[in-house]
Amino acid sequence: MKKTLKRVTPESKGISSTRTEKLLRELNTLGNEVHGFMISVDGDVICESFAEPYSPVIPHSCHSLGKSYTATAVGLAVTQGLVSVEDKITDIFAEEIDGLGIRLQPGMEKVRLRDVLSMSSGTKGMPRFDDTWFENFLSSEMEHEPGTTFLYNTTGASLLGAVVEKVTGRDMVTYLKEQLFRYIGIEDDEIIWQRFADGRTAEPGLCATTEANLRLGMLYAQGGKMYGRQLIDPAWMREATSIQVENGPIRNKDNSSAGYGWQLWFNTTPGMFRFDGGQGQLCIIWPEKNTVAAIHQSGRDPEGCNNCILAIQHFMEEISGEPLPEDPISYASLVSYCTSRTIAPLAASSIPESAASLFGTYILTKGSFVPYIEVAPGNMDFWYLFHDRSISPETVSIELRPRNGAVLLLLNRDKRFLCGLNGKWIVQDVENPLRGLTKVACCGEFLPDGSLHLILKWLNGWSVSDVLIHTGDRKGDLYLTNTKDMLHEYLPPVIRECRARKVRL
Repeated sequence: MKKTLKRVTPESKGISSTRTEKLLRELNTLGNEVHGFMISVDGDVICESFAEPYSPVIPHSCHSLGKSYTATAVGLAVTQGLVSVEDKITDIFAEEIDGLGIRLQPGMEKVRLRDVLSMSSGTKGMPRFDDTWFENFLSSEMEHEPGTTFLYNTTGASLLGAVVEKVTGRDMVTYLKEQLFRYIGIEDDEIIWQRFADGRTAEPGLCATTEANLRLGMLYAQGGKMYGRQLIDPAWMREATSIQVENGPIRNKDNSSAGYGWQLWFNTTPGMFRFDGGQGQLCIIWPEKNTVAAIHQSGRDPEGCNNCILAIQHFMEEISGEPLPEDPISYASLVSYCTSRTIAPLAASSIPESAASLFGTYILTKGSFVPYIEVAPGNMDFWYLFHDRSISPETVSIELRPRNGAVLLLLNRDKRFLCGLNGKWIVQDVENPLRGLTKVACCGEFLPDGSLHLILKWLNGWSVSDVLIHTGDRKGDLYLTNTKDMLHEYLPPVIRECRARKVRL
């Protein structure tokens, strides 16, 4: 039976409820949309908050935070004697290198597992991350002596998953569930891990609940031990959580250059480190105070996310560990704020008479309409590598119908988005090319000019489709503009327009 995390007051752990509420409010002013937040001290939760329509039970995209799950799987395999961090990558995959006819470049034969763990494999740039990422890494040209130079390398992180699957003979998710997750309290339905087309499971396709991330962080805070069971070799944990390579010109200049361990980053506060994923998916860990903070969010980087790290870091530094007098009034205020946060839906509206011309069935005639999860524009979006190729993301037909104070958007006759017009989110499941990532919250409003505005917010991550629908001058035509924010300060929102022709009422 899963061990439930105890909920306690911040005061019992040496920090005030007022200061804790101030932290959460600060996080909500940094330009980020905070979806889920939890913080624990000595294994007890002192604060948790989920903004409606997000939920503690919905797995959320982790992006590169998933690298730390993969590294943990390596640590488990090392603990069980299945592999050593000194093993050469070319030895581990000798059979695959021969079978695939991979031509090794000089120096690749020196790369050890520990070099890939610390992102210091020495390759000339990050090997191309596409359908042949496995072969791309092993055939890479070398530029540095392995173990000497940091280079952020998602392809290498994926190779770690392949190592786990090779030495265990099992897919990585099953291995982690059976050998680790059940002992630290991560349930099967708290994890959704996308597979590559070749069947491998590896970073960066992980979605996990905020609590799952918190529990993994608790394992690290306690040196690989949880609930009285030493799950990961303490020696491996000490190396994993020690600086293995410098990742910036000046140590401790900021939290992006304070050093790198095994698939984790160090903070400027000595001894504090974090699992870190794009757009602000974080798990910040400070073993000295046995304190862990996990957060899922959508955030423009670097300022908002870096400021988030600093805010949590400063908060952790203030935790005294000595109980403070209980403060029921301040604690009630904290709980009220934590449980009342919501992502504002569109304003309530009614269906105008002029909307009758919008309703009907249409066939797409120009452009494309793909409202599903997307994390970067065009060929920069590596999530296409996880698409179920049997489910096409392209829209062929569109149907719009009124439904009891809501609007039904029906794509290809089977993808149903029910968008409420009452100023509330409607949470539903919609199948899409990313298997298992089906949770979406929808709302809509009619604008004064008669056009229809819809928001489709994908709750398994931060991706949102902002859709504007209107009729044009040409009778029977429908025009759709789909805007997706990529959440990078250097990438503007992706705007795609399409046109459809009415075929029947």
